Amino acid sequence: MASQESILLEDFGQTVDLTRRIREVLLNYPEGTTVLKELIQNADDAGATTVSLCLDRRNHGGDSLLSDSLTPWQGPALLAFNDAVFTEDDFISISKIGGSTKHGQASKTGRFGVGFNSVYHLTDLPSFVSGKYVVLFDPQGVYLPSVSAANPGKRIDFTGSSALSFYRDQFSPYCAFGCNMQSPFSGTLFRFPLRNAYQAGKSKLSRQAYSPEDIYSMFVQLFEEGVLTLLFLKSVLSIEMYVWDVGEPEPKKIHSCSVSSVTDETVWHRQALLRLSKCLNTTAEVDAFPLDFLSERISGDKAERQTERFYVVQTMASASSRIGSFATTSSKEYDIHLQPWASVAACISDNSLNVSKSKKEYDQNLESLNVG
Repeated sequence: MASQESILLEDFGQTVDLTRRIREVLLNYPEGTTVLKELIQNADDAGATTVSLCLDRRNHGGDSLLSDSLTPWQGPALLAFNDAVFTEDDFISISKIGGSTKHGQASKTGRFGVGFNSVYHLTDLPSFVSGKYVVLFDPQGVYLPSVSAANPGKRIDFTGSSALSFYRDQFSPYCAFGCNMQSPFSGTLFRFPLRNAYQAGKSKLSRQAYSPEDIYSMFVQLFEEGVLTLLFLKSVLSIEMYVWDVGEPEPKKIHSCSVSSVTDETVWHRQALLRLSKCLNTTAEVDAFPLDFLSERISGDKAERQTERFYVVQTMASASSRIGSFATTSSKEYDIHLQPWASVAACISDNSLNVSKSKKEYDQNLESLNVG
């Protein structure tokens, strides 16, 4: 005889259409370098010092995959590496849209966890490897095996299984930037296989296709904005861009932007927000410092370099100030965590130094500087 409970209770509740939610996110995040900047900002929030972006033009094997339906996503991709390792909180955060664990951490710019989803401009199937895990997202639930609306992705401990031996073609694209898919990876490597025109025609996320040339153009634009992208970050010291051509054993660097002459004092100034956000400020705190940048464009054996100097002024308002009181009230009464923080910068370089020289000459100059 059926129990009273089984007769009266039926699973029924409010749900969220994940694909629709992602489309809404994409409407608020423009295409182009916004996607790259979100990845850089997330890396900065994680405490990374280096970010490397790579246009992987290669086509990978399709014989040993988790599912045959993944074969079309073995083509050209955007790779994004940083040298920070995911914590368990990070894994939880990236699995949510708008419910990020950054919400209570006002010092983190990407605190609401929405920006990462701008990567769906490029792909339907983002994935990454960090520590001992590889994670694959499939919000449409059509490519990965045994996924559903409730669980639209997979996380695999590749160090505690035979994942690489059974699914070599699936995981070989992640073997880059020091990751070998055998031992835990001391960093994070994202892979965003580019959505082609055919896939765009069927996608419930975006009808926009991306080609390798589109990503290359984004790299060029990001390089032009590179110093401004780095200017107010807390941890990231360098952004590098690579191209991995078909048939090549490794990627080649084409652009880089970095904070030059890094000292403990430089790091101390750049992390002022992290430091001051942890204490109760009874008076306004003002910090000012110069910051030098080096940009490099590499073409063949030629390296074109440019140096720039900025003067940065940053301040945290006191807790008793009007804006400080507003931030305190927002946190206590509305669970909206803000920081009364402002930062401005001005370029004070007399002349940007542009030098075109062979890479060999450049390396020799660096060596002589290091010896001196």
